[in-house]
Amino acid sequence: MAETAKWYVVHTYSGYENTVMATIEKTVETREVRPTNTKYISYRDNNTGKVYKKDSDVPESAWDSEKGVDTVINHYDAIQFWVGYEKNRPGALVEVKGVELVDVCDEETKEPIVYEHNGNEYTMTEIDYHLGKVIEKMNC
Repeated sequence: MAETAKWYVVHTYSGYENTVMATIEKTVETREVRPTNTKYISYRDNNTGKVYKKDSDVPESAWDSEKGVDTVINHYDAIQFWVGYEKNRPGALVEVKGVELVDVCDEETKEPIVYEHNGNEYTMTEIDYHLGKVIEKMNC
């Protein structure tokens, strides 16, 4: 285990677990990236520099070119988190201090995992949002 690891024990009354979890500081929020999930990413044609919201909008010639297409992270100043699905559920608006795109690799070979979608190859990736201070709490 890493020397910098920190462990906490939180005691709470039954039924308050979700509220407690909403207030515990979290340092990284991870989102899986898929070509169909354009909320978090866009696509840049490296030949023209033009950015597209959907992979299907990128010209076919860009995918086939030597320079290709890169995944671009959509940046946010803050992320809204909610606990559960109730109407008045607890939530928090949390500052985003940084963001990085991380390739998902095979555990054995350590090689990036590549898959195909609509005839184009994609490297499986995740976005890690590095979180800062809680800006606002709701229903906590």
